[in-house]
Amino acid sequence: MKSSLFAATCLVAVTQLASQSHAQQTSPAAQANAGTTIAEVVVTAEKREQSLQQVPVAISAYTAVRRDILGINSLQDLTNYTPGFSYSTSLDRAFIRGIGRETNNLATDAGVATYVDGLYNSATVAASGDSLFVQRVEILRGPQGTLYGRNSIGGTVNAISFRPTDTFYAEARGGYGNYGAYKGEAAVSGPISDNIRLRLAASDVGQTRGYFTNVANNTTEGGNDETKYAEVQFDATSGPFEAWIKADITDFHGHDLLANSIGSYDYNEWNTLASINVNGPHGYTLPGFTELGTATQNPGMTNIRDVNAAINNRAFDKSYNFTTQLTWHLPSFDIKYLGGYTHYHYHFTDDGGWLANGVANSVTSFTLPTGLEIFPVTENYYDEAKSYWSNEVDFVSTGNGPIQWVIGGYQYQEHYYQDLIFAQLQQPQLASPFYFTPPFSFSPAPLNPSNDLYYTTQTMTGNSYAAFGQLDWKFSDHFKFTGGLRYNHDNKHGFEHARILCFDGILCPLDSVLGPFTPALDGTPAFVAGAAAVPNAPGVTSPVTIDPVTGIATRGLGASWSAVTGTAGLEWTPDRETLVYGKYARGYKEGGFATGGFSIQPESFPETVDAFEVGAKKQFGNRFQANVSTYYYLYHNKQDPLSVQTEAGPNVTEIVNLSKVTLAGVELETIWQPTDNLQFLFNYAHIYSRINNPGQCFADVNDRFAQVPGANISGCPAPVPVAFPGIPNSQTQNLTGAQAPEATPNKLSLNGDYTFRLPLGNLTFSATYIWKDATYYSIFNRAWSLAPSFSQVDLRASFTDAKNRFTIIAYAKNVTNALGYDGATGFSTAQAFPFVPVSVAQIYGLTPPRTYGIELQVRFR
Repeated sequence: MKSSLFAATCLVAVTQLASQSHAQQTSPAAQANAGTTIAEVVVTAEKREQSLQQVPVAISAYTAVRRDILGINSLQDLTNYTPGFSYSTSLDRAFIRGIGRETNNLATDAGVATYVDGLYNSATVAASGDSLFVQRVEILRGPQGTLYGRNSIGGTVNAISFRPTDTFYAEARGGYGNYGAYKGEAAVSGPISDNIRLRLAASDVGQTRGYFTNVANNTTEGGNDETKYAEVQFDATSGPFEAWIKADITDFHGHDLLANSIGSYDYNEWNTLASINVNGPHGYTLPGFTELGTATQNPGMTNIRDVNAAINNRAFDKSYNFTTQLTWHLPSFDIKYLGGYTHYHYHFTDDGGWLANGVANSVTSFTLPTGLEIFPVTENYYDEAKSYWSNEVDFVSTGNGPIQWVIGGYQYQEHYYQDLIFAQLQQPQLASPFYFTPPFSFSPAPLNPSNDLYYTTQTMTGNSYAAFGQLDWKFSDHFKFTGGLRYNHDNKHGFEHARILCFDGILCPLDSVLGPFTPALDGTPAFVAGAAAVPNAPGVTSPVTIDPVTGIATRGLGASWSAVTGTAGLEWTPDRETLVYGKYARGYKEGGFATGGFSIQPESFPETVDAFEVGAKKQFGNRFQANVSTYYYLYHNKQDPLSVQTEAGPNVTEIVNLSKVTLAGVELETIWQPTDNLQFLFNYAHIYSRINNPGQCFADVNDRFAQVPGANISGCPAPVPVAFPGIPNSQTQNLTGAQAPEATPNKLSLNGDYTFRLPLGNLTFSATYIWKDATYYSIFNRAWSLAPSFSQVDLRASFTDAKNRFTIIAYAKNVTNALGYDGATGFSTAQAFPFVPVSVAQIYGLTPPRTYGIELQVRFR
């Protein structure tokens, strides 16, 4: 997400509940007194507990109590309040100040590091646990290149769990809302001996109806899912030793539709093909199909929350996590060990019928005018599984002297595979494809029993090692110097595999010549030809081979990268309520690969950023608090995915490095408490972003020939010839001056809450207004990649009895039912002979519509 001149947004680190070693649940007295002053928030941003207002880092922190008041239940909610932070729910991609990751290819790492209880997690969504489980979420903005290595070039998201308590504690929660939303949660905690404490917790959260209506069969899609979670924790102390162990399991299944098109359905392959053979350049309703619905075009053009598709998509994800922390308290420092293991398996299937002119149909086959019978039932299958583990040892000073220090070492390893398969299950020609040799000869290709049209997978292993140290020197009563260094060494190695077939599509239109005798063609040799011609490209460890039995192409990939990063900063504290800081930080993200597409240049090189920041944190008594930060980034070698159409037919993704991106911004977070019972939060952020790539030009797959108005071809080389007759030459475009993706130019949030202190308990009303500027989601700043600006209003009321035994919450989010956007992309339609774009279909990722419901929390002590 990107835009203009300066970046700033979000919410202030507020909330009750300073973290303690044990007994972190709020006591009834603390709950009753909540809100009388601006509460201190304790964070662990620099590997030790500190007041948020004393940490020279731009950081937003949200405790469980504050999240319940504001209604923060997801990462998308966190972005509403946090300056510079954005997240796409449909893609699980996080950005901080315009730095993140724009592809879900696992061979390219995230730019925002996520840590859950100190353990690195490759999925940002792992930090979005419910407030019954997560005691605090911290979002550190800017590169954390010393203490948090693992690709924290944009920033870090830390989630800290509730720990077992010293005294017995139990809580149960239940809730229900529209769209059939439901929640059931429970936790029990307490001592099982003098030195050992136990916590057990579980939840079942879901939704029975989706946010989109499928008019083809009157079903719903998107958001109708279920997540089951369970955890067990042990916490033990013995003299100077502390040990904490946590194991948890998550089981998810649901329907993943979170986006919709507002354009024509005419880009469907068979619909386009039919139009070529029969009735002009646009959609043609083929004879012989049976409608499932009554719509004859995309209903999203009228109502974006309506779809028309004979599809059935299903997503499943199961993950296992194990984390341990060991601490040995010595007289002047602590030795801390952090280790853990995670395994998850996610798979997604999308199977169903075919769209003719937007009409979902149940036809099992139809015959083209040339006599070729088409069996349109398809299946899209995506699968990924990943295992990773890490070990870290920290030595942390604990004395009260003017010098404080942290020294540590880190190791991380991961193994994963990632598959993408598209099959036309009932088309008999695909089982026995042929190779095509110009001008017009055929030879048998290896059998294809699964009827795959497109198959690609990667199997990779990654390793990361680091040593780091940071020193804080308070050389006078009012000044402190901070300096830190980190050495990182990373490597990845493994294999990519692919097989690509073509059956009477736009790029292999043999139907008009061979009619019912049209064969399926194996395009794998053409698909990998460019990569095979450059066997020694950077990152390639073995040349391309094609298995004569399976027809699958394979190539080895591998590379290593190293970097020294760090920080240097100066703090000035003229009084106990003021902190002014200036700092420089060097950020780094390891290189990666564009796997699956057999790119000629598969390796993407490491990213770096030189970040300069000046900030101030000010407490005006107990009634007003303001934190402001300004920054300027020189961002080098930004890794960006580009979709490229191959001569074999399908689009493949290459990862390119943009030579230079400039990012700058300002962020403001404020809390004002004019009376004991009234509190306001106001946060604003502005991001300026510009791509500066003299001499670099790239092709936009949605405007491959630079024919759509707005294309900038100045300074780009002449068009590249294309091998197929009737297809114009590709034309690259100049990106210089474009805004960086997902760098929202302006964003603000305003919240007010008022508490009525009644004899029976506290009644709190909360209202929030959020506004987000229009945001680009592609380096090509075109109309189809621009998500419009939007606003949202949330309302919330809660009552907690005087003894803090129960809480009742009523909520309404997006009360005006406004459209909210967390993504935008295009899908180009086309016609053949001549092969030119017809239009670009607009696809938007959407935030939830109006939701409302109630929740009951019951506590036992």
